Amino acid sequence: MPHGKILIVDDESSLRRVLRVTLAGLGFETEVASNGEQALAKLGADHYDVVLLDIEMPGISGIETCKEIKKLSQRPVVLMLTVRDSEEDKAKAFEAGADDYLTKPFRLPNLLARIRTALANPPGEFRARN
Repeated sequence: MPHGKILIVDDESSLRRVLRVTLAGLGFETEVASNGEQALAKLGADHYDVVLLDIEMPGISGIETCKEIKKLSQRPVVLMLTVRDSEEDKAKAFEAGADDYLTKPFRLPNLLARIRTALANPPGEFRARN
């Protein structure tokens, strides 16, 4: 039985593929989107527990995508997964409604711990403590 449904949103195909295969191998149900528009379309048609969302993507940015996701619902938990590591970027992400923020490169155990923590908390009650 899957541990939760995760949408991976990143314009880097190799990262999408690695995350999808790795998380699926650990029992998560995974889907991918290469940009914000695809992510919003998938979110409008299906339920996800967690969205792993890059900030820098073509078209709608990850920040704008996050705002739109949070307009739809408190769930899914949005975990920003990005190379952008400035305090200003983090503040913008949290102001947009992000629940957590992890910079690339990251270690898989850290990502998994954050995903599992997000899944263990009721909708609207998860918020990173960075």
